Amino acid sequence: MKLLTILLCSQLSGCFFFLIPGSVAGKVEDGITGARGNYCVASSAKVGDRIKLPDDSILYVKSLSGESARCTAPEYPIRAELVNKESI
Repeated sequence: MKLLTILLCSQLSGCFFFLIPGSVAGKVEDGITGARGNYCVASSAKVGDRIKLPDDSILYVKSLSGESARCTAPEYPIRAELVNKESI
């Protein structure tokens, strides 16, 4: 087993591995696609709609970016940017 491990490690001496954190990869993806927002909303949401959050605060839809892999709940598949009413 030791011999196999040593042999394997010697063969990988020219390889490099880079770990890119998910937050960095997400920002790069957003820069390319133009997607915005940290919230997921229903498919029926429109810009200007009022959204009540679980903490009872009210925000408004400023922009919709379409379906996103970040939105894992099937009832809320659309990524959205939400803001206070004053920011619309």
